[in-house]
Amino acid sequence: MFNARWHLRRERMIFYQLAMNTCLAAECTATYSLAKYSSLEDNVRATTNGAATVHHNDIFSAQCLTIVSCVLVATIFGADMFFLIFWPRRKYPRWYNITKQALAFIIMAAVAAATLFSTIVVASHSATISGVDAATQQELTEFYYRPPLLYRKWAVNIAYVVVLWVGLVCTVGATVVMFMAAKHEGNIGTGNKELVPIDEMHEKVEGRDAPLREIE
Repeated sequence: MFNARWHLRRERMIFYQLAMNTCLAAECTATYSLAKYSSLEDNVRATTNGAATVHHNDIFSAQCLTIVSCVLVATIFGADMFFLIFWPRRKYPRWYNITKQALAFIIMAAVAAATLFSTIVVASHSATISGVDAATQQELTEFYYRPPLLYRKWAVNIAYVVVLWVGLVCTVGATVVMFMAAKHEGNIGTGNKELVPIDEMHEKVEGRDAPLREIE
């Protein structure tokens, strides 16, 4: 898996796994928080016979963006890692590498947007209760104290944002090494040294690449 014969294979394996695992942790934590705020809304509505409503669309949107972008991180880098493990020598067509790089960049931008959005929402926003008087709002807030209406007062929200920042850094690193590997593959090949077919042509022999020799 970490054979240094293939250009940047070790680095790609490390960054891909870091990006996928940290984003998975952020995704799971955000999902837990989302479920708790949804339960809070249901409980408040049930307690007041539908009179009160909890408004938490801001953190709901941030968490949905986090979940989707983190799933896409696992999709793009997980697929590339799978191919890298089983077919490290295979050289892919130019259109494939361009498409892969474009998707990786878009996904990285989505993770960055989710990170910034989540940071702003958790740091400065709060859920609100409407439909009842102020005294009832206070009673509901005290009775259903977890999760709190003020997002930054709940450790779960802080944790998912912090882990998401780590995931963003790892995703940027994974995207960079993917671009570097694709450039090297287009110019030289997948190996750390230049490889060319013995007869100077890239022929196919029974569905496999022709034997290669290293240029000294």
